Amino acid sequence: MIRLAAAALLATAVAAPAWAGQRSAPTADCPQGVLTLSLLKPQNNPPTPVMIAAWEAANKCMKVELNEVPFGQLADKISVLAASGSPPDIVMFDGPNTQTYAAAGVLLPLDKYFPPGLKDDMVAATLTEHTYEGKVYSPGTQQASLALFYNADMLAPLGITPPRDLDHAWTWPEAVAAMQKCQKGEGDNVSVWGLAPSRFGNATPGFVYRDMLFLRTFGDPKAPPESSLYKTYWGISPDGKTAQGWLNTPEAVEGAKFFSDLFNTYKITPKAGIPNAFQDGKACFTIDVSYFVAGLVAANLPFKWGVTPLPYAKAPIVHTGSITLGVMAKSKNPDEAAKFVIDVSTGKIAEDYNRAARALPAMKSISAKMEELQVYPLNIFNEEVARWGHPRPPSSHFAQYDKVVTDALRDIAYGADPKTRLDAAARTVQPLLAR
Repeated sequence: MIRLAAAALLATAVAAPAWAGQRSAPTADCPQGVLTLSLLKPQNNPPTPVMIAAWEAANKCMKVELNEVPFGQLADKISVLAASGSPPDIVMFDGPNTQTYAAAGVLLPLDKYFPPGLKDDMVAATLTEHTYEGKVYSPGTQQASLALFYNADMLAPLGITPPRDLDHAWTWPEAVAAMQKCQKGEGDNVSVWGLAPSRFGNATPGFVYRDMLFLRTFGDPKAPPESSLYKTYWGISPDGKTAQGWLNTPEAVEGAKFFSDLFNTYKITPKAGIPNAFQDGKACFTIDVSYFVAGLVAANLPFKWGVTPLPYAKAPIVHTGSITLGVMAKSKNPDEAAKFVIDVSTGKIAEDYNRAARALPAMKSISAKMEELQVYPLNIFNEEVARWGHPRPPSSHFAQYDKVVTDALRDIAYGADPKTRLDAAARTVQPLLAR
């Protein structure tokens, strides 16, 4: 099982609900009674009450009861409940942890429940992320990708017009030139930064979802598999067990040096977080996900903004992956739980959710139906997922890999030598991956 230090502290607070897996007394409409499925999910995330209500309306002899926790507590709670005698039937979890949970026996493979054609309908990055040793553990609930948002009012007087399609995407040197031109002030007197600080993780540099891309883009997926260019692009061996020679290649070091230069040489982005820097007009550009679009629209900002594809060095790449649904391996109602997971991840329920949330679907058939994904600016994110998207480096020990690489990138942003720090990260994480 997954071993987490905080797990024991949560044990008394996460006992399975008394109603988990229970059936009501038989009725005329439900001769076997109404079955109540238990669902654990992070707060303020799908499945939404609307999605659950729609599923219950179509499955009148089944109900779904929620157990919600803050996202930061989710992994610990899954760990404790997975080891208990009464785990939830269904769990919403962070997609990059699929292989970790599958290897630990926490999740149930769902292949036998998939209707014909479902795997072919899944976005390629989704299928990759949710597959472990040839078995699929989730159909995917939604997708995400990163792009570069910009303040159009600031750029217009400078004659800067960012591209609006992937085929003409900026290289990172082109993007840096625009950021330098747009920045106002220097040293301790910057009033407008070229690039907003990260708002991911704890709002410091290094978060893998965003910042490892600066390393991977210096690689090339079309290079010979034995080459360092190829290994740089993937960041980990195909079996998820080797970081040495994949995380710390010469090209990865080059990418880490470029990442460091943003803070220490070009000085176009701050190391300390500035909440809402882009929205408050304190930064010309920011790197963010597709969900950010809905927030900007709702904020009714006093300036025009736009989106351009994420810049690249040698090969374009964006990280995909989002929270997703799975069935707990110890569920006493696996068939019904699998039906819920598949029903709300595909078809009309998933389509309605993706439209309302402006989220990117994990199903190609749903993407094709959503006209808003075919037009600017959401088309940029949608096309990035299809053409440039890859999961964060898949491994059954992703959590350890994620932390080690995040810490290394943060140190590099703060001035650590890129080669020395990446070599140390590879040495640290290697024995963890090989377990």
